[in-house]
This record gives sequence, C-alpha cells and structure tokens, in this order.
Amino acid sequence: MSVKQIMKPEALSTLKGAQNYESVCLNPGSALKQPDAYSVFSELTLLIDDKDYIPDICIYPKRRMVFGTEDIVRMTEMPSAVIEVLSPSQTFQDALEKFAICFKAGIRSCWLVVPTMTVTVYEASETFQMFHDGEVIDSTLDVRIPFDVIFE
Repeated sequence: MSVKQIMKPEALSTLKGAQNYESVCLNPGSALKQPDAYSVFSELTLLIDDKDYIPDICIYPKRRMVFGTEDIVRMTEMPSAVIEVLSPSQTFQDALEKFAICFKAGIRSCWLVVPTMTVTVYEASETFQMFHDGEVIDSTLDVRIPFDVIFE
C-alpha cells in the first residue's frame, strides 16, 4: 500500500531530498559521464574566496582517480561546469547568486535544472539558453544531451 502526502507550498521550503529533486539530480551527470570526456562528481565542496560552495554536480575534464590515497576535502581547482537542480528549499535567485560566484571563480558553464522540466544553461550570468525539449546544448562543454534523458 502506498501513501501519498500532499504538501502545502509553504511546507515545501523546509524539505530536503524531495522525490522529484532526487529523481532528477543524478541524470545530467550520468549523461555527461557517458562520452568518457568528463569526470562527474556530486556534492563536491569547492573553496571559493575562503568559503565553501557545494553544487549538486561538478564537471571536470576527464581525470584518473587514485583510490587508497588521501582524499581532497575541498577543491581549489574549479570545474569546467556546475549543475544545480532546484530543490524545494532553494529559490531561483539563490541559484543565480551561486552562479555569479562560480563565474567569478572561473567556472565556464552553469546549468539550472528545474524539476518542472526546464534546463537553463548559462555561459555567463546574463547569457543563457533555456530548454524544454529536444536536446540540451552546452557549447562551452561541446555536449548535446537529449532532454528526455535528464527527466527520465
């Protein structure tokens, strides 16, 4: 027997790990990992101006991982791109402010994935493309991902 709980909008702001968010969160990273051109990390801590920033997904050029050695807790090397999936406790403005900091730190591309089925790829704070179907195209990373793969 399954139980469905309907939440009022004001209650959504306190939720973490909501079903739609979690369902969508790893799909873009998995799709980018397939061509074997990128290394994909979830919730990696980036150290920017002595502050910690934790995007949902970080995309680096393909790198060889060496396990069994000391781990890196905070990355000072910036990724090529970050992906944020808008959660019920995050506002659109929160994501844009994080992207401005990322661009200033040298990150070249920022994606905003909204679980209501929209992907926006930013190449600068005010330069972006919005996708609702077809392919999601990031010319900075030179990738094309079928829109349906992100929301499957």
